[in-house]
Amino acid sequence: MKYDIFFPTALNEIDEDNDNVDILVQTENGKRYSFVVATPDNLKHLMQKENLPYLKPGLPFLFVEKITESHIRMLIDSLIEEGDRLIRIYGEDL
Repeated sequence: MKYDIFFPTALNEIDEDNDNVDILVQTENGKRYSFVVATPDNLKHLMQKENLPYLKPGLPFLFVEKITESHIRMLIDSLIEEGDRLIRIYGEDL
């Protein structure tokens, strides 16, 4: 399935090793989804920032080693290959 990715925050404005970013995906059938993509280091940073040994529940994160367009595309390709179930679990239908 073909799709387009939109980045509300320019990728050159974030730390590709320690950050999280919202992404928007529009599939060829017109469905749109919002995802939160983070790095493992960012989770540790968020827990330290809140001085907590856990991450508070919230929107589910998807993880990549580095926040780059190529890593995010590989992740979205993987989600799409698994079918709509995972897209609905990790993404917010817009």
